[in-house]
Amino acid sequence: MTSEPASPATVLGSMRRHASWWVFAALLSLQGVWSLRLANDGALQASPGAPPGATALQLASLDEPALAGYATSLYLQGFDAQAGALLGLRLADAQAIWAWLELAYSINPHSGYPLMLAVFDYAGPAHAHDEASKAAAEAHTPAPRPVAPMLLDLVERAYRADPVRHWRWLAHASYVARFSLHDDERALRYAQLLRDAPQTAQVPRWARELDSFVLRRRDAAEAQRALLGGLAFGAPGTDSQVLDRMAARLASPANDPVQN
Repeated sequence: MTSEPASPATVLGSMRRHASWWVFAALLSLQGVWSLRLANDGALQASPGAPPGATALQLASLDEPALAGYATSLYLQGFDAQAGALLGLRLADAQAIWAWLELAYSINPHSGYPLMLAVFDYAGPAHAHDEASKAAAEAHTPAPRPVAPMLLDLVERAYRADPVRHWRWLAHASYVARFSLHDDERALRYAQLLRDAPQTAQVPRWARELDSFVLRRRDAAEAQRALLGGLAFGAPGTDSQVLDRMAARLASPANDPVQN
């Protein structure tokens, strides 16, 4: 028995998927070449540059939002670890980093990857960047808009749009607001959002009681252990990468953005 030939739509769809991954592979290759060039030059760049427009990036990925969003986050991470050497955000263009994360989220709002980067990797160091900028600003020159609150605002906006997918990031954003930004009002606002989440959001009880479960702890490491425990044992389905990052940060306090 001979099988029926695939329809033109099926063939085109398959070609499109394969082409998308070829584009993705090309983006990875370009990232590798870029890093090698930096290694040969022996100089670290201070800014990832302005992000491309969302439309242009989607066209480059053949209108595959998941691919485009992931490639955007990957590029930002490549910048952050240029030529294998970690570039501290204090020396980087924090506004540009925020713009890249905004772009990654806007392209694929279902993904939590840019939100994870915002709360795990950038919000804490961005606060140090904000404080340094504020101290360096002259009396007659206003300091630039703080970036750390903008990163947490992105997480809050994502949670409000899709609490089922993004409540984890808001829980961690509350921790960062409390122990890194020292913004208790913001931390408690996020905790209240989780407490008031509808049942359909599937927010576990410990996260609804975040203000007492995590935020009332005086020690940042103790609070982070409580948060990690909640995610590991009280939040089925939490990505192992999230847990691994938090566990590594606890094992090496020097890597904790709260202390950097």
